[in-house]
Amino acid sequence: MSEASALFGAVAAAYARHRLTYPPAFFAAFRRHLDRVQHGSDPLVWDCGCGSGQASLDLADHGARVIATDASAAQLAAAPAHPLITYRQAPAAASGLAEASVDGVLVAAAVHWFAGEAFNAEVRRVCKPGGVLAWIGYLPLQLPEPQLQAVMEGFHNGTLAPWWPGERRWVEQSYTGLIFPGEEWPFPADLWIERCWTLTDLLAHIGTWSAVTRCREAGTDPLPALAAAFTPLWPAQGAAALVVRWPFMGRWGAVRPATP
Repeated sequence: MSEASALFGAVAAAYARHRLTYPPAFFAAFRRHLDRVQHGSDPLVWDCGCGSGQASLDLADHGARVIATDASAAQLAAAPAHPLITYRQAPAAASGLAEASVDGVLVAAAVHWFAGEAFNAEVRRVCKPGGVLAWIGYLPLQLPEPQLQAVMEGFHNGTLAPWWPGERRWVEQSYTGLIFPGEEWPFPADLWIERCWTLTDLLAHIGTWSAVTRCREAGTDPLPALAAAFTPLWPAQGAAALVVRWPFMGRWGAVRPATP
């Protein structure tokens, strides 16, 4: 089992409840690109590293048929059923999909775990010529009050610094530096993920982070100290709902065959 499968499998139920979904404007644009590949019927998309199916549902809501794969059986067990989605357990580099069978590939907040030539070769194998590939994710969250943001950054960059997996650096670089297997397009700018959350909601989400899971597995739960730091600063001692924002980021383009 890979480290990612173990980390997120351990919090699969919480992950399904508290992880984020992505801007609808992105999925509308993704669907428009898919329609240029597949004419006359609903496109087929491979959602790789689907976790508990957040992005799979968004794809289905925009009319795509989805093959959603993940290496974690626990994550897949937490994914909701949908008539347009087929869930399968499979590693990223061995999807089990037929050659040239999909119109697009989506990887949501996961490509940093398995990026590399083996995965890129699988993408080229399963995609139709010119198929659409997108890696999406989000940058660290932003809170509306400077004091709250300072606590958040101290926790993210200080308390959790020893516990972030090395792959995390690719997220903070918006996947820059990873080899993209195709012709890239400018990624949509100025899109945000927003939630209106109480402190309890925020802490539940933070509890799904890989660094928090690793810290807990080492014997220390970092969330009580974070809650204690936040509570006197958060309106209504944490009970009020505040707008929490994440900058949406990613890379996308058209899949091309490997150059000789």
